[in-house]
Amino acid sequence: MPAKRVTPNSDPLPAQRRPKLRPIEGGRVALPPHETRGAMPLESCLHLRRSVREYSGAPLRLAQLGQLLWALQGVSGLGGLRTCPSAGAIYPLRTYVHVCRVEGAKPGLYRYDADMNAIEALWHGDRRKSLAAAALGQECVEQAAAIVILTSDYRRITRELGERGRYVTHVEAGHAGQNFLLQAAALGLGAIGLGRFDPDIAASLLELPEDEEPLYLLLAGHPAST
Repeated sequence: MPAKRVTPNSDPLPAQRRPKLRPIEGGRVALPPHETRGAMPLESCLHLRRSVREYSGAPLRLAQLGQLLWALQGVSGLGGLRTCPSAGAIYPLRTYVHVCRVEGAKPGLYRYDADMNAIEALWHGDRRKSLAAAALGQECVEQAAAIVILTSDYRRITRELGERGRYVTHVEAGHAGQNFLLQAAALGLGAIGLGRFDPDIAASLLELPEDEEPLYLLLAGHPAST
């Protein structure tokens, strides 16, 4: 299905210098323990996975959000090893989630702390309309219950791997995104990965750190009835 476009009431915010974000005091939300034994075989998840662009207004449960984030970048082994492979176990990706409709968490931007299995609030509010404009008017951004933003700070990985580290980071984002999409299928949720957006405008709108580049938007929610 082609992307539906929306005409925003105002243009997206222009890129500008971004202040350093700090967690909101008392804004940490502990996530429920993740599951490692699902009801759906991997082959069924592969068969069922489709890009979903239309979502209902039903909220996600906090456990569903936590399971998606764990599949994306969660800790799965000793020494902080994660669910997603990473060259040299460097893990250059950073994970943020714009919570829109999730039970147990106020709308706003959160940073995922994989080691503590928690999300930390950075600001509260709903900026989906402006984010949809930064994503070239893709309507699904406004409908999603949660929007994950994968970013990267290339400095550490390029110190280790040179400029090839940038390429490797993009490959890793693809690995992580597929984990997310397959987990959504296993949970009976709709999801889609978006690479078509203006990273500078998105970073400014979300007030992301200056040294991080947004790479991938991953949307999730309950599919709209068809």
